[in-house]
Amino acid sequence: MDFIIKNHHKENYSMIYNKFVQDKNLNLELKGFGVYLISKPPNWVININQLSYDLNIGKDKVLRLINRMIELGYMYRYKKEVAFVGKGELKNLYYFSDDKDLLNKTTEPFRSVATTPQLSLSAFPTVASPSMGTSSLDIPVMKTPTMENNSYNNTSDYKDIIEKEDNKKETTLTNTLSIRTYLKEILDDTTIINLLRVKPDITIDEFKNLYKMVNLEFKAGLCNNINACLVKAASGKWSFRYNVVDNEELKIHRVLKGKLNYYIDYFSIGSCSKNEILTKFLNECQKYDENLVSPYYKELKEKLES
Repeated sequence: MDFIIKNHHKENYSMIYNKFVQDKNLNLELKGFGVYLISKPPNWVININQLSYDLNIGKDKVLRLINRMIELGYMYRYKKEVAFVGKGELKNLYYFSDDKDLLNKTTEPFRSVATTPQLSLSAFPTVASPSMGTSSLDIPVMKTPTMENNSYNNTSDYKDIIEKEDNKKETTLTNTLSIRTYLKEILDDTTIINLLRVKPDITIDEFKNLYKMVNLEFKAGLCNNINACLVKAASGKWSFRYNVVDNEELKIHRVLKGKLNYYIDYFSIGSCSKNEILTKFLNECQKYDENLVSPYYKELKEKLES
């Protein structure tokens, strides 16, 4: 009897190298990320903003996954040496393969360019644009049967997103390109626009300090959304609490946030009513200060009613 039941589809499927799936250096999260990438056609541009949206995870997490993949040799980052990045253009181009040797062989010309700054990039037309639909390089190209239509290219989608946001908040895009270019490596475009709207003169050093403080707030369970908190803090509408609350209170916030998430998931199972869930939550939180519990109770109630 077969315990691993395999399909025999002749279309709408992907092939993946077993050596990648069985690599013990890759955790389940990285393997899932790699499987998602390999399901895309060869000309699909790896874009951090779009991956964050499609996978419903934060941009920071996407960057961590990519950086780990690069460390393990399954991805390669090609950074174009340009002073300014045009609208809708990517400065960093990412290459992925489930075969390290194939990735190294395929990206060898780019690696050579990276170590030879005087070499003209005109010899590599595919690097001049984020679209890699056609390649004029005489190097092996990764070819895998994919779940997507191979004629599809996501470059135009990315440009459309940028253009729509630019049209909405055109006045905010008159800021210096240096800070905007820096922010694009960390934040999504909507957050960048909102941030520069409330504080158009923010410097890179100011942002670094603000971002660090917001992350501490988030890790301590004092805010629910890093990007929203960042914009509020930049506008002066957020009071940082991480540095003023003691360690014991921080532990309580973490516990309450954990209970909040637990009961949201518990409610989704459908075994208890909304009122039963709220009662259970309050009963478990009786030993904590009411002022600390109240915001989490209110949020839980809103989540259950939504």
